[in-house]
Amino acid sequence: MSYQLAALLAAASWATSSLIAAEPVRRLGGPRFCRIRMLYASGMLLVLATVTGGWSSLSRDDLGLLAVSGLIGILLGDVALFTAMARIGPRRTAVVFTSNAPLAAVGGVLLYDESFSLTALGGAALTVVGIAMAVNFGSRGGTHANVFERIEGSLRAGASWGVLGALGQAVGALTVKPVLDGGADTLAVAATRAVIATAAMWLVARPTDLLARPRQRGEIRPSDHVRLAASALAAMVLGMTLLLWAIGHGDTGVATILSATTPVIMLPLLWIRIRQAPAPGAWLGAVLTVLGTALLI
Repeated sequence: MSYQLAALLAAASWATSSLIAAEPVRRLGGPRFCRIRMLYASGMLLVLATVTGGWSSLSRDDLGLLAVSGLIGILLGDVALFTAMARIGPRRTAVVFTSNAPLAAVGGVLLYDESFSLTALGGAALTVVGIAMAVNFGSRGGTHANVFERIEGSLRAGASWGVLGALGQAVGALTVKPVLDGGADTLAVAATRAVIATAAMWLVARPTDLLARPRQRGEIRPSDHVRLAASALAAMVLGMTLLLWAIGHGDTGVATILSATTPVIMLPLLWIRIRQAPAPGAWLGAVLTVLGTALLI
């Protein structure tokens, strides 16, 4: 499997996870949803890493970078992104999240001497413009009251949480690349990051809840655990592991740009879910994204 395909599959996994999480994350609040979900994600990744025997690929020297990557990329990144989703919905959060792509791309050039050909630069530009169009024109009138589009509180505050999350994700991806380049097993890396971040989330549970100030704090329903586990499987076990594999086998910039196509992939999924087609401008953005993706691949 090419690293470009792995990045696109990661985007599809995150799009699916976002729709699964949309309702419970609003009711439970971003930090609370995130730390419970990470219990499921950590358990799954620990089992997979143990079954595949990937632990032997890690050394003690890797733990420092993995800890930094987990704390910044998952603790900061995921908590901030889910706080944004609880306030402004999955589609708007997804477009803000795409800002992690240029951040990671620039970091890859500065830190790891990665480079873009003219074709790749053109593809990256088309992809970013297409993503922006897909989200800006993504919904028609009359959809803003549903759980996927509703804004709770300040749009600016929600978007700010999204930007913070995107920055955390970009730094987390850049930090872990040397470990992956050194031959570490992807599942072992993902499991280590997840366990460290999960422990930290529960240690700072009260401060993060106070800082995020969730608009709602409902009770956990039995059905929520199914959604939490499904979201963990789609986003962390599949999505994040695929992205880590892509970063370890290719350019950080290209991998993160392709993984940022989540909001475009989300368009047909939302159409199926809410039974209303996206606006024409969103489809034009999707076409540009596909063309840009083709140039990057």
